[in-house]
Amino acid sequence: MASNGDTGNAIFRPMTRREKMQLQKLIQNLPRDNLVRVVGILGRSDSSKTNLCDDITIDLEKEDNGTLWRLYYYV
Repeated sequence: MASNGDTGNAIFRPMTRREKMQLQKLIQNLPRDNLVRVVGILGRSDSSKTNLCDDITIDLEKEDNGTLWRLYYYV
């Protein structure tokens, strides 16, 4: 990861297809309680009110590199 001086503006390398597939598997294997944090990382509004009885669909192709890497390091 490169940075341009401020951690808020870090530049993350693009995630490879293999890394995205691995991330997808890791997220699928998370306990339901941990999915609240995943939703929070994705920046969804008020993740504490998310009904985890519903399926959560994440399109990793649409997420930015920083979000993907934060998810990767969380799981």
